[in-house]
Amino acid sequence: MTREPGSASFPAGSGYSTSEGPMRRAFSSLTRGVWVWYTFLLPPLLLILVFVGYPTLLAFRQSFYTRTPEGQVFAGTYHFERLLTNSIFWGALGNTILLGLAFLAIVIPLATIFASMLNRVRHGATPLKVIYFLPQLTSSVAIAIMFHYVFQPDWGLLNGGLRSIGLSEVPLWLADPRFNLTGSRAAVTVLAVWAGLGYFIIVTLAGLQSIPADLYDAAAIDGATPLQAWFTITLPSLRPTFIFLIMTGTIDALSRFGDLWTLGGPGGAPARSLQSIVMYMFQTGFESNDFSLSAATAVVFFLIVLGVTIIAFWGFLRKEFKAMK
Repeated sequence: MTREPGSASFPAGSGYSTSEGPMRRAFSSLTRGVWVWYTFLLPPLLLILVFVGYPTLLAFRQSFYTRTPEGQVFAGTYHFERLLTNSIFWGALGNTILLGLAFLAIVIPLATIFASMLNRVRHGATPLKVIYFLPQLTSSVAIAIMFHYVFQPDWGLLNGGLRSIGLSEVPLWLADPRFNLTGSRAAVTVLAVWAGLGYFIIVTLAGLQSIPADLYDAAAIDGATPLQAWFTITLPSLRPTFIFLIMTGTIDALSRFGDLWTLGGPGGAPARSLQSIVMYMFQTGFESNDFSLSAATAVVFFLIVLGVTIIAFWGFLRKEFKAMK
């Protein structure tokens, strides 16, 4: 028995079959695979929702309410008005921005220079990478305690060394709240650079190793010196790496807490020069028991981080997105 080529069906056992069966089986297999991955992702997703999502929603809600003996009372934007007219909040925000900018302005150029030098090492590079990265694995509290011993004005290691070489007037370091190169802000910036430099070096080194060697060969044939190749090839090629480091470094700098708390306490001593916005949030909530104002601070901080991320993402990556079109 024969069947016309355009026939819609074929008898069983004829060796012909429609594509409907295999497509259905492939779709079913794909669906099962997707649900398997969702099953694995469900536990961490639930943990994020419980320990991050739910507290975030409660913080947003608490910022619009006030606690009274009778219960929660809606207060509107009252706590935001209190916050935006609070000079201590603006001081903490200014410290956070200043320390973050100083950290990025120092650590990114240093990481680029050290990574470029490390990229030329052919033997023994791995131990150097481990040494550079070790501070990143150390507790921020332990690092702060060590630097407190170094920068302590009376019996600290640094001032002791300065006195041993004949200097009678030594810097106050952690006891000096002024805006200078030997004050408390400068000391904690040195701490942050020392602790975070290894991470920036490793990420920059990965960016360097992704640059094609052919570019440097062509530059050498054209007569370019190593320094000229570094400025014309290396630095422009590291632009995506710099974008990543600026975005992640900015978020980390804005949320800085552990080392500043260890050195200056909740008030950011001396004279609140080390108080960040996160420390202000903690002090307002857990020392003053003003959880509504603390929640308003958390909401403003969230909006600042979100705005910085969007601006950096759009401003830095706009060129890459245009190139992809």
